[in-house]
Amino acid sequence: MRFVFGTPTTTNMKNHQLSRRTKGFTLIELLVVITIIAILAGLSLAGVQLAIKKAKKTEGLFMATSLASAVENFYAEYNRLPDLDGADQVATDTGKGVELLQVLLGQEGTGSDVENTRSVIFFTGKEAKSRKKGGIVYGSGNTVEGLYDPYGNPYQVLLNIDYEDILTGSFSGPDGGSVNVDLRGRQVAVFSAGGDRLAGTLDDIKTWD
Repeated sequence: MRFVFGTPTTTNMKNHQLSRRTKGFTLIELLVVITIIAILAGLSLAGVQLAIKKAKKTEGLFMATSLASAVENFYAEYNRLPDLDGADQVATDTGKGVELLQVLLGQEGTGSDVENTRSVIFFTGKEAKSRKKGGIVYGSGNTVEGLYDPYGNPYQVLLNIDYEDILTGSFSGPDGGSVNVDLRGRQVAVFSAGGDRLAGTLDDIKTWD
């Protein structure tokens, strides 16, 4: 048996280097790939969160605007605002606020104190199983219990019960802050402090500019 020793040829060296390269990624290459994937995932998550945030505010504004329009339409129908025993500002999860919703939904029932005597349905909205989902929450007997924004907050409603040329008042957030209202030719303004629960911030939901 004969053994032949000699210097590897250029072709053999290239084949040897290629075979080493094709075995897998180096540690640095793996780190680069993982870093790129992490960056792309972060950008994608941020984009999704921004889209969700915008969608919630749009939904909340739609409900607030629908509620304000319902009050304005009631005024156009009856030439007056609903009488809530003199209350000019209510929250849609409390007694007078729920009473306002019943009037606008045509759910007052019967009696001498009925405000919406023609039983006109001025307001319709998404039904929600809980306040955290945002929408109209109904209790037993299909009785309305409250109206909430997509963050689980009740809406605040300011009514021009004195029928002044300018609707004035202020709204406050559950966790602080305040917003002043000074609107000409309006009978109602609807507000929610949004996700941060602070009035006067960018995510406020309001029916005026």
